[in-house]
Formats: sequence, structure tokens, C-alpha cells
Amino acid sequence: MLFNSFAFAVFLSLVFILYWSVFNRKSTTLRNAFLIIVSYVFYGWWDWRFLILIAFTSFCSYGTGLLMQYIDNKRFTPPRSLNIVKLLNISNIVLNLGILGVFKYYNFFVDSFLSAFASVGVHLQPSTLNVILPVGISFYTFQALSYSIDVYRKKLEPTRDFVAFFAFVSFFPQLVAGPIERATNLLPQFFIKHKPDYKVFRSAMLLIAWGFFKKIMIADRLAVFVDKVYGDIPAANGLPTLIGILFFALQLYLDFSAYSDIAIGTSRLFGFNLMTNFKRPYLSFSFGNFWKRWHISLSSWFQDYVYIPLGGSRKGKIRTIINVLIVFAVSGLWHGASWNFVIWGTLNALFMIALDPVLSLVQSKNFIIRFFKAFFIFACWALSLVFFRAQGFEEALDFFRYLDFSNAENIINFGLNARELNLSFILIGILLLKEIVWEKNETFVPNYFYKTPTIIRWIFYIVFVLSIVYLGQYGNGNENSFIYFQF
Repeated sequence: MLFNSFAFAVFLSLVFILYWSVFNRKSTTLRNAFLIIVSYVFYGWWDWRFLILIAFTSFCSYGTGLLMQYIDNKRFTPPRSLNIVKLLNISNIVLNLGILGVFKYYNFFVDSFLSAFASVGVHLQPSTLNVILPVGISFYTFQALSYSIDVYRKKLEPTRDFVAFFAFVSFFPQLVAGPIERATNLLPQFFIKHKPDYKVFRSAMLLIAWGFFKKIMIADRLAVFVDKVYGDIPAANGLPTLIGILFFALQLYLDFSAYSDIAIGTSRLFGFNLMTNFKRPYLSFSFGNFWKRWHISLSSWFQDYVYIPLGGSRKGKIRTIINVLIVFAVSGLWHGASWNFVIWGTLNALFMIALDPVLSLVQSKNFIIRFFKAFFIFACWALSLVFFRAQGFEEALDFFRYLDFSNAENIINFGLNARELNLSFILIGILLLKEIVWEKNETFVPNYFYKTPTIIRWIFYIVFVLSIVYLGQYGNGNENSFIYFQF
């Protein structure tokens, strides 16, 4: 079920009414059971068979947490070579990553294996699986694993309330594309009796509306141009390819951050607070700073559960570089079963390793210097995204071959006429202005806005919503799905 669909609007309205009028008045267990049911309906809307996987993942991590606590409390004395609690944790990790691997990576590794042998003249018969990738499997798998790992590290007491835990893993606003929540933040909220709050509802609706503005008015409009350019790269020879690079970098950010905004806003409607997932990444002053602002829930996940266990930056410069390369390569592979994603991740690791020391030589709060640093980081990032968006390595190379400043008159032949292109650049300008203002002070504009007369605020609300309805981009071939649904 897509956020930007009529079905979701009806679904959310019904769930909201039932939640606050019936279930939140009762026990938290009944309320959480209701959230499980509606979350499973939301997820099963694509394919009900996927519900078996998310239920199994939830059961494994829930049971692992309880078993580890039980063994710790019993103080068993196993042989020195055997740590049962550690073995349980590793088994749960291997099992869940194994499921993820089969559905997402089995064919990729088989094809890579066959290609490697074919390159030396040995041709083997392929044996691949014809399976559909379950929507959001990478997200809920990582969320469930963080729980069992934190229990193992004794950062969290395992819960005995399986209803609350299953609701935590399947919570529908962030189930499909995050943010990837930690149990330390989200799970305790399932034990709290929430109260309706007008100010919270107001902020939630504004955040949802802003998410739809970014998705429907800008990201989906840019997607028309990007899809046309990548669909016929030779025809896009020249300036259209350069604009395609710019537009896809903006589309990706707007599309994914829009999903996060809608997810966070929807969660607030039910009294839940999710973590911030994006914090103006295109205003970063270093590549390291960029990754503290971009997809924060995933970046911090890899830092806590991969980078630090590998040794982080504690074992010398060479080991630090190796750890960074491993984390970014794995992060690339997390995004999809393709060597293009590995290349994309590795490129961004190299940017951080090689270019951050150079950027650190220029420390200044001067606006011009900050602007050029942010532009340079954005340019490198946008170029790396060619590998992210292209369907294969050769297609990515073709894109770079056709990259120059010629054929400016050809721009209007890629899905957007002159009016639509001008509107796109105006909307991008509005977004950039908003990002710069919020970077200076996040609370100034909202606080000032809420002090204006009620009639002024409502006129703004109505105009804003009507603008989205009237100027929104609808009906793309991909039904305007969110990009990160494929991961």
C-alpha cells in the first residue's frame, strides 16, 4: 500500500478513528494487537505470503532475546570454548541474514559465480530462484536484529510482551522503508498509554503535507525527466545527461526524505516518535558530515553494528581505512544485488578517505566557502549516483561517455516541456531556500508561523494542499512508487 494512494488515505483515516475512539482507551496490549493487525493488513496489501517472513523474523529475534536472558540468569557453566549466549546471538544473525540473502542476493551471487567461471572458459549450468523480493525486508530485518544484538550487549532488557514486540517490528508507518528504529527508542513507546494532543496532530499533518509536497510536486516531476534520460542515454547526449545527474540526486533525496517525513508524521498521529532520518545532507561541509545527515538510521546502524565491531578507528589508520571500505561496500550491497551498488558504496568510501582530509584544511564559517564545499560534495555524490541509478556497469560508463554541455536545445525532449522544467527549477529553489533557512535556525520559522492569526494559518494550509493537488505529478509508469521500496 503506497502512502501516495487513495487506498492509504482511506486506510489511515479508519485506523486513526478506531485507534483513538476504541483501542487506545483499552489496555496497551489490546491497542498493540490492533496495531499488529493493521500493520499486517498494510504489509500484506502487496502479497499476503510476505507476512510469514516478517512474523518469522519477529519470532526469532523475540525468542533469542528471552533465551539469552534465561541462560544468563541460570548462570550455566559451559565449556570454555563455548559461549551459549554468543552462539544464540550469532545463530539469530545468521538465520535472519540467511533469509535476506536467499530472497535478495542468491541469484546475484550465483550469476557472479557463473560469470567468473565463464571468463576462464568454464560454462556451468545456472540454478537460480524465481522469487519476488519482499518489500521492506532489508529494513525490518535490520530493525529486528538490532534488538537481539542490543540484548546480547546488555544495552536492553528483553521484553516478555510478544504483542508489543511484534507491533514494534511491524509498525506500519516505518515498516517498508524506515527509519530503521532501535528498540531502545521505539519499543518502550508501545508500553505507554498515549493521549491525543492537538499540537502533536498539527505538527504531524504539516510534516505529512511537506512530505507529499517533496514527493508529488518535485520528486515525481524530476522522475519523468530522469527516466527518459536513462531510458535512452545516446539520445540524451550532452546537457540532458548533466541535468539528469542533477535531477536524480535531487529526486532520490526528495523521494526518500518524503517517505521518512510521511512515516514520522503518521507515527505522530498515533502518539509515537520516530528518529530523524535526514538532516539537510546537501548542505554538508565534509563527506563524513554528509553521512551523519543522510539516511541517518541506516548510517548509524552500520556504524554501531559493523564499523565499531570491526575495530572502528581504534586500530590505526590502515585498519580504519579498511573498515570504512568494508562498511561502505556492504552498505552498497544492502541497497541492491548488483556490483553497481558496491561500486557506488566504494566510491563514497574513497571520497571520505581521500577528500575529507583536504576539505578539513579549509575551516571557515564563511557562507561562500561553505557553499563551495557543499557544492563540491554534492557534485561528487551526484556523479557516484550514476552507478546507483544505472542498470549495469556498461550503462553507467555510457552515461559518462555522453556527458558534456552540448545539445542544450534537446532538454525539452525528455518528458518535461519548457513550462514543467521552469516549474521544476522554481520548486528546487524553494526547497534550497527552506533548507538554508532551517540550517540557520530550525525553530524560528515554525515558531513565528504558529504565532500568526488562525485565519492566516488556515489560508496557508488550504493553498498549500491545493497547490499539491493541482501541481502534483501523477500517473508515472511506476505508479509513483517510492524509490527505496526496491531495497
